[in-house]
Amino acid sequence: MAKPIVSVIIPNRNYSKYIADTIASVRAQTLRDWECFIIDDASTDDSVAVIKKSIRGDKRFKLIKFTEPVGVSRARNAGLDAATGDFIAFLDSDDCYTECALEMLVNLAQSMDADVVGGQAMQVPQAFRFLPKKNVSIPVGKCWIRRDPTSFLFSPKEFNWVWVWRRIYRRELLEKVRFVPEFTSVGDDIGFMLDLCHRTLRVVETENMTVFHRVHMESVMASTFSPRMFDFFPTLFRHMRDNILDKYPNTFLRRFYPYMFNYMIQETIIRPRQTGTYYNEAKKVLLESVRYIPRRYLPLRKRFLCWFLTCLK
Repeated sequence: MAKPIVSVIIPNRNYSKYIADTIASVRAQTLRDWECFIIDDASTDDSVAVIKKSIRGDKRFKLIKFTEPVGVSRARNAGLDAATGDFIAFLDSDDCYTECALEMLVNLAQSMDADVVGGQAMQVPQAFRFLPKKNVSIPVGKCWIRRDPTSFLFSPKEFNWVWVWRRIYRRELLEKVRFVPEFTSVGDDIGFMLDLCHRTLRVVETENMTVFHRVHMESVMASTFSPRMFDFFPTLFRHMRDNILDKYPNTFLRRFYPYMFNYMIQETIIRPRQTGTYYNEAKKVLLESVRYIPRRYLPLRKRFLCWFLTCLK
């Protein structure tokens, strides 16, 4: 059997109220040559029943079930291990594709010889329902080449952030790349992109929309301040120390470490004080994280602060 052009990977845990829409958006793609792996992470709601009903009769869908929770990173890795397509795409189980998303991204990847191609996302409310349109055509919009594939690692806002679900990736690029299992809810995207970017030669972005990104109180982006906003920092800095330092030039590391250090201070000191919550938990994460930061990549003042924090108990 010939391999498909795209393998779509959808991790799911307890999103039965959204997953049927997500599946419908994959089935509605103008590009027909795809396979889709839905990895259920031991859902305790009726997700599996909804998934089975939604994919019935379409052999392009494959359901992988875990009997014990493994987290989003291991779930996505299970999809990566099974995927056979020329390109890999990730979609969250509460989001939906636009009808032309995969065809547009694949066309750009092939015509511009790109390793990674990303599109825009539109935030939609919790009540959003995907209603496929007929006779749609690929929109014509501006696209550009990112000369520095690492540039989107420095802005945690909207179009420039590292979310993996708005891009497709050449499968050859991911042969040795997997999500870090220790990231179970937050941080998996940035860990993955750090492992990926130093292998990437050409990244193309388009202004055209490819994903309807559902915002609700259960989603990370919309949730109120909680430990999952900061508890990934020790894992991130430890992973960088053990696996990333020799992959990037000093010029990148001297830019990235101060950026992430500022981000960590914001989430573990400033926001707990602003909200009056989780101060002790955040302090513990901060003190653990600084142990893994090579101070030589920080400016002098941040270097001193990092050293001071390592002296605290």
